[in-house]
Amino acid sequence: MTLKRRKNIRLAKEIYSNPNQIFSITICVKDRRPIFKDSAWAEKILETLKTGPFGKGVICYSYCLMPDHLHLQISPKDGNLIDLINGWKSYTANLLGKIGHVGSCWQRSFYDHALRKEEDIKMVAEYIVTNPVRVGLVKNWKEYPYSWHKWM
Repeated sequence: MTLKRRKNIRLAKEIYSNPNQIFSITICVKDRRPIFKDSAWAEKILETLKTGPFGKGVICYSYCLMPDHLHLQISPKDGNLIDLINGWKSYTANLLGKIGHVGSCWQRSFYDHALRKEEDIKMVAEYIVTNPVRVGLVKNWKEYPYSWHKWM
């Protein structure tokens, strides 16, 4: 019996270390549980985007923390983006465990899209921050406390 190999969904590893490459990243909560309806947990997660190895290792153009997933628009400053994200996921899962979260926090992997030259990074940022509007959480994205982009 031959075991099927899992399909590799990633680009070549060196692309994830290129500081000129901007990515749109989506990281989902395990089983899409809406754990970030808890504002204390949501605020802790947003703090970690700006501090520590992750905050120092990436340039952030936009983010939107939804109740059950996180959208980021980032590029690596120092290191490999895959390693930075995996380290951040471990760190934040541990942090949330210390403040009351029980069980696994994040899904095993994450979705990434490498922006192409013809894609407008500001338009992608605006798309990311309007996610709460599209799902009916707010009428205007500026009302949502867990969204930001650098052109605000």
